[in-house]
Amino acid sequence: MIAKIITGKSFGGAVRYLLEKGEDARLLDSDGVDMKSLKAITESFNFQRKARPENSRVVGHISLSFHRDDTPKLTDDFMRQLAGEYLRRMHITGTQYIVVRHTDTQHPHLHILYNRVRYDAKLVRSHNERIRSVAVCKAMKKEYGLTFSEGKQDVKVEKLHGPDQPKYAIYEAIKEALPRCLSLTELAEALQRQGIVTTFVHRGGDPEKEVQGLTFTMNGQILKASQVDRKFSYGNLCKTIEASRVERERQQAEQAKRQRQGQAVHCPVIFGLQLTSEQVREIKDGQPVYLQGMRHEGRTFDGYLVMDDKLERGWAYLRDPREWVKYGMYAMRRMDRDLIEQGYLVRALVRWGEAGQTARPYLWKESPTAAGYKESWSDPRKPSPKAKHVPSLKSRLKKSRGI
Repeated sequence: MIAKIITGKSFGGAVRYLLEKGEDARLLDSDGVDMKSLKAITESFNFQRKARPENSRVVGHISLSFHRDDTPKLTDDFMRQLAGEYLRRMHITGTQYIVVRHTDTQHPHLHILYNRVRYDAKLVRSHNERIRSVAVCKAMKKEYGLTFSEGKQDVKVEKLHGPDQPKYAIYEAIKEALPRCLSLTELAEALQRQGIVTTFVHRGGDPEKEVQGLTFTMNGQILKASQVDRKFSYGNLCKTIEASRVERERQQAEQAKRQRQGQAVHCPVIFGLQLTSEQVREIKDGQPVYLQGMRHEGRTFDGYLVMDDKLERGWAYLRDPREWVKYGMYAMRRMDRDLIEQGYLVRALVRWGEAGQTARPYLWKESPTAAGYKESWSDPRKPSPKAKHVPSLKSRLKKSRGI
């Protein structure tokens, strides 16, 4: 959770930026503004600012960005709660505001637009607000169990210059290759394919003695492993690789055990990654799984994997596919709508009515060109059980009397 605070002069421009994004903008909360139209919202803000005409910079704009690993739990309700808690802790109270969630990036984020002129005509305090904001974000991440960023993972390498660029390029290369490597030699070979040379540093410079460190060379720049990042020091790399090796052996032993027991679970390889049995169970239950290091057409990316229930085909989403969309007679998850459109039978999660009742019916299209979809509360692929013959009351009475 990171906050960026901006102070401006124009409510009109800020309102348009927040709300003119179509389906990628969702209003989560508001107070003290007329929500009939963009013009009405802007006029509400401008009317209140007239109480302090001597202050021109009264447009408060805060963006709250969250780690993409937190995406599954960042529902609209939870993000609304976080926005309200942030405003209270920053003492931005007693004033107009709107809270808007944007879904146009990989990272979940929301925007808070507020009036620095309060209802009582006093100004929202801005002294040391950025320092206070850092402390508030840190405390809220800890309290609500949000992910703390690891530092370098969100840096845009292509925008760096000078000696920083090789450093972050090496960091990204190690982060991408390390989960698949079971030895330092495998890691060195993977980095070599990306133009990074790994050198093993032996104790006392004697190649007959044990290795005590690593250096990485890229574009003529040499960096110690710990200079790239402390978690990539020689000792930490050895620990990570050993943990990966132990986990791989555990998974292999578990799979062998299941096969011996005749209970082997089909774990397909999709986008370059083999799914675990737990991930397969989640997919068969109609849930997406979040995967890191998926590969497609030479590109590596993180995202949500959705598959049909027979595990024959998969789709990758960069943003959470469980957001609600209106489709036919129900609101349903975007992933369910997309699978139905692709011609698959789906046990969809649907919602209807003002109370928001939910259910899991089977939905499908009879043909790709069909305007609507069919519905069944049991799997239509399975034969219906034959109804048992129940004698009528009259026949049972005759039988009891011996007639």
